[in-house]
Amino acid sequence: MAPVLKPGNGIVSVVIPCFNHGAYVEDAVRSALDQTYPYREVVVVNDGSDDPATLQVLASLEENGDPAVTVLHKENGHLSSARNHGIRHSRGEYIMTLDADDRLAPELLAKTVPIMEEQRGVGVVTTHVLQFDDEGPTGVIYTPAGGELRDFLVRNQACGGSLFRRQCWEEAGGYDEEMRDGSEDWDFWIAVTSCGWRVHAIPEALYLYRDTPGSMYDRTRDRRASAFRQIVVKHEAAFREHLVDVLHAREVRVQELQARVETVSLTLRNSLSYRTGSAILSPLRWLRDRV
Repeated sequence: MAPVLKPGNGIVSVVIPCFNHGAYVEDAVRSALDQTYPYREVVVVNDGSDDPATLQVLASLEENGDPAVTVLHKENGHLSSARNHGIRHSRGEYIMTLDADDRLAPELLAKTVPIMEEQRGVGVVTTHVLQFDDEGPTGVIYTPAGGELRDFLVRNQACGGSLFRRQCWEEAGGYDEEMRDGSEDWDFWIAVTSCGWRVHAIPEALYLYRDTPGSMYDRTRDRRASAFRQIVVKHEAAFREHLVDVLHAREVRVQELQARVETVSLTLRNSLSYRTGSAILSPLRWLRDRV
């Protein structure tokens, strides 16, 4: 069935970059089509896939899929390039980015678009992230808090799959296509908030992240330190302007993490298994000290 599009404003373009994710992309597309918010289109960007199975799935989407779905093809340029390409060829006032192996909860757009329409200073609406695998949900893995520029200079406070205004994308200059190590989302949110936009966070897990081997989340986690350095170098002026706030916030975060470690350590030492193990090893330590 063709999409019911509201005349003028209110259309959401769900942009789905796809590189060899044929096993999952139909699931992602279906989650976008199944939104309870009706004014949406889906733009799938084939980012140079060379997997025959993926190409077959994309061809099927083109030939037999919903008219609400558009499939674009381009040479491989990585995630930022694919997103920019899809947004350029979309028509929505609002943009929702969705990775090809993830899903959207059915009510995500219905809960995020009204915030945009009611709060003109909000440029991005983000949500919590629920991880899932083939067996079902495995737990909430990310709880971003949103905020303004200074908040994003400390840590990324929005998930990659967030709703934002096309105007934000235009003012920020799009995604930086040189950022290819998983920091492109964080970099983009800093660029957006540098333009004066605020990010609103809904404390509900509406973006569904698929746990797969070698996933973007795992790769980003492994390169977090280098990604942060890259962000600081690129946005040096902003970091200099908010240096005191950034240093203070990061020190607070370090203290919070230390407190968590101490709590876990104390809980472990007080556990029955720890006390039992300590009692078993105590005679061995006594003998060792006397040898």
